Amino acid sequence: MRIQELIGIAREYFMLVMVAIVFLGIVFVFGYFIVYKKLFKGKKRIRPQQLLIGGLLVGYVVMVIGVTFLNRGGSYPGRIDLTLFSSYKEAWYRFGVRHWQFVILNIVMFVPFGFLLPLWQKRFRRATFTIGAALLFTLSIETFQLLTGYGMFEADDLFNNLLGAVIGYGMVMGLLTVKSKGVKKLLIYFSPLLATCMAFGVIFTCYHFKEFGNLAIVPVHKADMRQAAISLEVKLNDKEIVMPVYNAPSYTNAEADNFVKRFFENLDLDTTNMEIIDYPEVGIYWLRSDRSHNIWFDYLDGSYQYTDFSSHDEGKEPIDTDEETLKENLTAFGIVIPGEAEFRKLDVGTYEWVMNMRETGDQLVNGSLTAVFYNDQTIKSIENHLVTYEKVRDVQMKSEKDAYNEVLVGGFLQAMDDRQIENVKIDHVETGYYLDSKGFYQPIYVFHGAVNGMERTIDIPGI
Repeated sequence: MRIQELIGIAREYFMLVMVAIVFLGIVFVFGYFIVYKKLFKGKKRIRPQQLLIGGLLVGYVVMVIGVTFLNRGGSYPGRIDLTLFSSYKEAWYRFGVRHWQFVILNIVMFVPFGFLLPLWQKRFRRATFTIGAALLFTLSIETFQLLTGYGMFEADDLFNNLLGAVIGYGMVMGLLTVKSKGVKKLLIYFSPLLATCMAFGVIFTCYHFKEFGNLAIVPVHKADMRQAAISLEVKLNDKEIVMPVYNAPSYTNAEADNFVKRFFENLDLDTTNMEIIDYPEVGIYWLRSDRSHNIWFDYLDGSYQYTDFSSHDEGKEPIDTDEETLKENLTAFGIVIPGEAEFRKLDVGTYEWVMNMRETGDQLVNGSLTAVFYNDQTIKSIENHLVTYEKVRDVQMKSEKDAYNEVLVGGFLQAMDDRQIENVKIDHVETGYYLDSKGFYQPIYVFHGAVNGMERTIDIPGI
């Protein structure tokens, strides 16, 4: 989740927060001044600081409710994950900014809870009170998400929320007691924050020093193979083999910006007012005018999708043409199609060139390019996933039998409805490639066949 998205959520629920504070303020004024002071002759005074902290707590709780319920749809009916650290495993295997942000934000989200409660009421300066309240709050959220389908019931969310509350509690108690109990006690209170920062530091440092990235095909949860019937219709090799690892042409934000500018300038388009929206893995580029243009650019491998929105104009429609006309039009975009690419028609006016693992020297070309040709003799849509990879070095792979043993223990990604594997049929196996989180094209084993009667492939890391 980007900072812009967090600011957007805060703006979206700001009025709801203010309404809740005003409503509860009216209830408090009536209950305190009319009922407590007038009717029951109460003498206890409430400090202005307590009112301020109480208002902040109300606003915080409403914001949390907005993020956890109102900001998502009910698309997770009955889903429970009681495996601790599964979100950390998923973030590690995919190692995308967005996955780590979700983990970290689940911790940060409860820091204000642990910080504000001891300031609001002195009884919450006892750790058991604050941690107990945090446990009750996060457990209520997870249970409500489970019952309504507005989220999963996850053990990781409970852990991360409690960790955030403990960090917040430690921070405020350290600040409140530093004068009376000294720096040593301050360090003890701040130890949850320091330990958490060190843990994430170790994770990111280990990843940084890995030669290759992580593969998203590694499952967080293994498939349940206890009742599975396995049908193997191919003879597997028990010899380890050597395969090359390739590197994708990854781009920095600045390099992607320059590529897109050149792309638009090839079409004689003015990029002075080009709008750029940066996400961790993708850049979105807009030229907005009477004839808008858009590019989604993937930083990891340089693939992109281009759209000329004049395709929606009245009278514009795809028409058929020949390959030479398409290639001539693509040269205007700075695109040259390799001569070995397989050409085929997908639909009216829609054509595709495919390169299937074509090795040339120390390069590997793989992927496809799709173009849509319109009746004004122009191409208005391009999906270019035709990527040229550069060889890094040869690596030793596990054998087919070793990879098959991982299938037997459920070490592969399964579909959501494949919670219980009843049967697996494998009719052949081949080597393939998968792009890892650092932009390396790693060799994998691809088992072809069926799972629970449905045709599918099973990918197993090769290294």
